[in-house]
Amino acid sequence: MMALGTGNDPYSALTPAQRIIVQPVIERYVRDQLKQDWGDLWEIQDQTADFKNELLSGQRDAPNLTKQQFVAAMRETIGSGYPRLRSFDLREVKPENGNFVMIGCALATREAWKQQSFTIAGIRIVDGSALVDLFSITADSCK
Repeated sequence: MMALGTGNDPYSALTPAQRIIVQPVIERYVRDQLKQDWGDLWEIQDQTADFKNELLSGQRDAPNLTKQQFVAAMRETIGSGYPRLRSFDLREVKPENGNFVMIGCALATREAWKQQSFTIAGIRIVDGSALVDLFSITADSCK
């Protein structure tokens, strides 16, 4: 698939200043996804057009969801319309065009489907805070 990180430190491609901003939000994002803590995830979720398209059945130009709307939409969508992360092992975080990309190996499930493969999400810095985009799952196994 792709060459991943150097050594065992998935943050090795980042400067110390970048790591200080990005690492806590990645740890929080992964925890929130695995525990389905949608209320906390709302605070760090980048509500992009792609995210709204998945969560709101094609409403790409909808305004950002309130916390209550977000939690309800996530409860309705994750695991039945969009995959649920069951495990996540961070492999690499790298800068990309002024933003960041995190790559990990995840087990995801949806209804009777399950797959362990590379999972990727973008991270954008807005007003000094990191926001995480919708994750995508590749067809490449990472077992």
